[in-house]
Amino acid sequence: MPELLSARNPRVAELRRLVHRHRERVTTGKFVVDGPRLLAEAVDAGVELADVFVEPGVEPGVVVNAPVWTVGEGVLTKMGSVVTPQGVMATARIPPTGPLEDGDFVVEMAGVADPGNAGTIVRSAVAAGAQAVVFGPGSVDPWNPKTVRAAAGALFRTPLAVAAPVGFRVGTDPHRGDPCDRVDLTGPLTLVVGNESHGLDESAADRWVCIPTAASVESLNVASATAVLCFEIARQRRQKAAAFQPAGKDQ
Repeated sequence: MPELLSARNPRVAELRRLVHRHRERVTTGKFVVDGPRLLAEAVDAGVELADVFVEPGVEPGVVVNAPVWTVGEGVLTKMGSVVTPQGVMATARIPPTGPLEDGDFVVEMAGVADPGNAGTIVRSAVAAGAQAVVFGPGSVDPWNPKTVRAAAGALFRTPLAVAAPVGFRVGTDPHRGDPCDRVDLTGPLTLVVGNESHGLDESAADRWVCIPTAASVESLNVASATAVLCFEIARQRRQKAAAFQPAGKDQ
């Protein structure tokens, strides 16, 4: 049986620092993949893995092009990345970011600080067809383990643009703007979503929309609001595309 890596091993120590320290992720250009399902998503998306760590008796669950190390019992549990460890963790190279080359629908986060909200926003954006996501100033590190986990693989499948001034900027506010289902959202646009507590600055958007809700509800969580808006944009675009399809010939 191969020797088990302890918590003091340099590779394991790096894994622990990547879990807890933003500076380590920036310096090394690596992030953490936690759990077999997320590892499978990373492999399928072509993410470059550096090291894979498993607990005794646990398999990665997917063929990986990286060294696989077995760690001592409980070593991954002490990383503190998740409440219920799954016995598999990996380090991977952070994909490069750059300007958006093409696209007509971008989601931009302006000061979204909660990693769970940010990851959920990425997941909704990708599911609704956004071509890129921007983590603007004041937003959480996209490669925070909690963000990666909440995104459920979506971070591996969409470009993280440095800046993407696409079309007009649409902001949302519960107290102003037109209802989102009465605004044409089929053209090129950047959906801008703001900080959980303070929302968006007046200058953040060219046009404001609101989400119709029951009078007893003041507002939605930023991740929930973003999901509603992303899928309203997707709905309108599907509807417009269907309207322009030529009628089928009689058989």
